[in-house]
Amino acid sequence: MELVLIDLADILSAIDVSLLHQLSFWDALIVGAARKADCSVLYTEDLQHGRRFNGLSIINPFGAR
Repeated sequence: MELVLIDLADILSAIDVSLLHQLSFWDALIVGAARKADCSVLYTEDLQHGRRFNGLSIINPFGAR
C-alpha cells in the first residue's frame, strides 16, 4: 500500500471537481486521491453507487445490488 500525498494542485483540482460534479470538497479530494493512486474502484457509502469519475468507479459496499 502506498501513501498518497496531497499537494496544492490536488486541492485546486478538488475544488474544480467539487463544483463540476456537485460534491463536497472532501469527497472530491478523496476521489482525486484515489485517482492519483491509480485506483479503479473506490468503495464508499458516501457517493452514488455506480458513478464514474474518469475511470474511477464508485461502489457502495453496503447498498450495491
